[in-house]
Amino acid sequence: MNQEKKEENSMSELNLTLTEKFSAQANDIRSALSTHLKVSQPQICFMRSVDPPSFIQLLGDVAAWLPLYLPAKSFLDTFGKLAAEAVWDKIANRNDVKPLAGVATTLVTAKENINGKVDIYVGLNTPDDRHGVILSITSSDPEMVAYELATFLVHVEPLLKAIQEEIATGRWPGLPEGIKIQEDGSLLVKWFGKDGHSHEIQVTRIS
Repeated sequence: MNQEKKEENSMSELNLTLTEKFSAQANDIRSALSTHLKVSQPQICFMRSVDPPSFIQLLGDVAAWLPLYLPAKSFLDTFGKLAAEAVWDKIANRNDVKPLAGVATTLVTAKENINGKVDIYVGLNTPDDRHGVILSITSSDPEMVAYELATFLVHVEPLLKAIQEEIATGRWPGLPEGIKIQEDGSLLVKWFGKDGHSHEIQVTRIS
């Protein structure tokens, strides 16, 4: 990470949005996440249904995610898909991946404190919060949350570049379907564009 990115990162923060079931613990979640990331004051989203699904969402620009880039890279380069088969306590206590493990553990702990279905959403707010691109993490296993979060993190810069190219063509924004992690570790992004057609792009990480 160069000095310019460090300075940009110091000004960026992730927007934290949670559904109403998290109201009582929202500040605690933000405090725990802020150990490793710059996070906004929590925003509570009220769902209009009897028993709505719940979610925790972290959305921001590339700079806001950069503090977790090196831990994510180290995690994937060391464990990759074997993360789920490794001993989580040993992984979580490695100095090079502790920030990533800390965020994953915070998200899973918050999720376990809520009854019903809970999704974790992470993404880029490009071009804005409404039309940003989001990865939905449904697992409740901290090692798998860490793996999926890490996979997103190592792709944020090429993902941003790909989206900016789509914006330039006029195909984005539209109605994003979200990000899917592929078997080879790349990201597949699908959306319904402003041109009325379905589109997809595959994004691979920078080595």
